[in-house]
Amino acid sequence: MLPDPAPDPGAQCAGIQQVQRLYARIPLDVVVSLLIAPALVFSVWNAIPSSVLLIWLVLLEVSVVIRLTLIFIFQRCPHPEEDATRWAVRYVWACLASGVSWGGAVLLLIYSPSLIYDVLIVLVLGGILMSGLLTLTPVLKAYLAYALALSLPPILWLLWQNDPIHITLGVASLLYLLLAVGIAHHGYQTLNQSLRLTLRNKALIQSSLTAKEHAEQDHRQLAEQQIALMDSVEAMRELYRVISSSVRCAERMRAMLVMGCQRFGLATGILARIEGNCYEIVQVQSPSGEINPGDILDLGDTYCRDTLRAQGPLGFEHAAASVQRYHPCYQKSRLEAYLGVSVWVNGSLYGTLNFSDRQPRATPFTTVDRELIQLMAQWIGGALEQERMAAASQRQQALLAHASRLNTLGEMASGLVHEINQPITAIMLYTDAGLARLRNRSFEWDELRETLEKIAAQSARAGAIIQQIRHFARRSKPQYVPVHVNDLFDEISDFLNLEAQRHAVRIRYAASPALPLVLADALQIQQVILNLVRNAMDAMDARKGIFMILVSAHLDQGVVEISVQDNGPGLEPGVLSQLLYPFFTTKPQGLGLGLPISQSIVEAHGGRLWVTSNPGSGVTFHFTLPVAGNADLPESAPIALSIETG
Repeated sequence: MLPDPAPDPGAQCAGIQQVQRLYARIPLDVVVSLLIAPALVFSVWNAIPSSVLLIWLVLLEVSVVIRLTLIFIFQRCPHPEEDATRWAVRYVWACLASGVSWGGAVLLLIYSPSLIYDVLIVLVLGGILMSGLLTLTPVLKAYLAYALALSLPPILWLLWQNDPIHITLGVASLLYLLLAVGIAHHGYQTLNQSLRLTLRNKALIQSSLTAKEHAEQDHRQLAEQQIALMDSVEAMRELYRVISSSVRCAERMRAMLVMGCQRFGLATGILARIEGNCYEIVQVQSPSGEINPGDILDLGDTYCRDTLRAQGPLGFEHAAASVQRYHPCYQKSRLEAYLGVSVWVNGSLYGTLNFSDRQPRATPFTTVDRELIQLMAQWIGGALEQERMAAASQRQQALLAHASRLNTLGEMASGLVHEINQPITAIMLYTDAGLARLRNRSFEWDELRETLEKIAAQSARAGAIIQQIRHFARRSKPQYVPVHVNDLFDEISDFLNLEAQRHAVRIRYAASPALPLVLADALQIQQVILNLVRNAMDAMDARKGIFMILVSAHLDQGVVEISVQDNGPGLEPGVLSQLLYPFFTTKPQGLGLGLPISQSIVEAHGGRLWVTSNPGSGVTFHFTLPVAGNADLPESAPIALSIETG
């Protein structure tokens, strides 16, 4: 058994519209019935029995009243469209009753005394038949019930007569009925199609309006997304501008707080460290200056306790209009607007980054605002971790540099002993000579004074050598201060000259007194120079010829470049490319750490170290130092060491 076809929504809506049109106003045929029926009775009153006329008129008027009552009830019904089919059936029955009443006019034809009255009655019935076309065609069944019940009894009676005139009237009436039904059917079809087309147009219009509304909504969303995207791009630019700056980390953090205050429209920005219940301010941007770095607050008196509990950024624009008005922070500080997030360093909680204001914020915090503060907190966490690692690396570097200096002193031990032994031996000789003359009482005061002066000079010489050794061997924290390059050379010249004598090498210094001051830790830079000079001497050791080492300095594009040049045998290209790697060495007993340590020292000063082959023979090591007047020492980032050949 086939399932019933699904109802057509368009047909249902059209049917409802047809029923509503059927009941919309008092039908014309009802008005005609109220007026024509009494007039017809009055016209034939003398020709037809009055009892028949009155009975027919009462039945007709009752049917008319029934239709009027049904229309009145329909118009007062709150939702008649919900039961449109039943209302249509009711009206069909009412129309059938009205048609039967008019069809009862066949009684008038039966009692009619002449043809004139028959023609009058047929014409009246024809008029009544046509009057229903205007109001009953919305529901074709209603008109058919009305028209057939009205027309068929008189037509059949006329056709039943033997009189040609009556038969002609019957045929004409039948044709008139068929014409009326055809017109009604055509009107019904036209109205039905019109209603369906109207409903379809309404649906299309509604669909167009809905599509337009959706398009406008999509356009608004796209516009909002575009604005958010542009806002996000601008926020990323601001963040990149801050974090890509070459200033120190602390200054970048302060700049980030300033940027955050401007970006979020809040007056105060704070980076705080949290330990237990202590809230310590590390960095702050505040126009009032009432809070400063180093201030310690109780964590419970801040919004940051809630920030630590939140899964992401915590933000509110108007504390007085929310539950935050009961918070201790609001009770004490009256901070209305707040945006904060936790800061983590290497997986451990460090503290919070937060921005606040005593004035409410006019607009809500956006998704971009919350994402931006998270990125800021992540960068700060990474920067703090990098600072920790840099500090640890600096401590290790200082220990390694100190060990390297001690190793250098150990390698120079024999020369240093010889250097110290000379003044001690001289002191002993001068002392023995003076004591001998005192025993023999054969001295003169001038000779004794001269001997004592020589002893004092040799003692001073020995003390200076020992002091230099102690200075070079000491372990201290790097001190970056402005120094003269010539002073660096002078303080280490004794060591350099001592090594030069031991290796039979001539050493020369070339540095203009007009060179600007450099920003450096003197001891570490002297260690670099000593490492480079000793490497050059070791490369020229046990070889024949006159070997020279030139230690020079000159100004080059805002930095001072120091060079150690030798005329030794040079290095092979394969060796040259590996020379600066840790643990690579050409010395039988070397560790390969001297040059890497020198490289790290130079990079910590903000310079770079590189090596080039000389056009003739030998190599030259170069390194740069920043000028003290226009340089700022970088924090920790090492610069890749380069190797050049020429």
